Amino acid sequence: MSPTVYFFDMDHTLINNDCDVSWKDFLIAHGLAPEDDRREAETFYDQYKRGQLDVPAFMRFQLREFIGRTPGEMAGLCQQHFEEIVRSAIYPAARLEVAKALASGAPVVLLTATNDVIARPLADHLGIATVEATRLAVVDGRFTGDIQGIYCVGEGKLAHARDYCDHQAVDVSTACYYGDAVSDIPLLRAVGYPVVCNPGPELARAAHDNNWPVKRF
Repeated sequence: MSPTVYFFDMDHTLINNDCDVSWKDFLIAHGLAPEDDRREAETFYDQYKRGQLDVPAFMRFQLREFIGRTPGEMAGLCQQHFEEIVRSAIYPAARLEVAKALASGAPVVLLTATNDVIARPLADHLGIATVEATRLAVVDGRFTGDIQGIYCVGEGKLAHARDYCDHQAVDVSTACYYGDAVSDIPLLRAVGYPVVCNPGPELARAAHDNNWPVKRF
């Protein structure tokens, strides 16, 4: 049997980059955020890697520049962020993995903790139609700076995957997931076709203990 769905994480799985950090770098470079945000972004990234992210504080920080702007405005900025930073960070081997998944005929989904507005340009570039990500709240046509629904990380990412599979009338145990983070372990355990990508020591140990295949791009 083959997977019924292919889920791909984004940062450090498809790309050699963390978009939540590079997004702030991009804003700072264009005078849209203060220089001090760079240090704060790194602090939150370190929390994320340790599985100790202060989610409410991170969201207030990360979505500050979205507040009051329209989806059209932010889509333009996120496309520019992709062109300036993300496009060149795509792993060539990851391109091939996505192409093989698309050729299988099964649904292919970009599944990431990063918000869907920042993630969309990469998905479009790779030919991935569906993005399951942290969704942003919009009221009266403008972003509020809040998220809508569940933050797509850890158990939240598993919930997003299960919800997608339910709508496809398949079980998450028949899906494939490519992921790189310790926070991905709940989903890697749930799918029938786990693929660990570019793991750090803790995830590498989990892959060894669970006999999960490892790819290093």
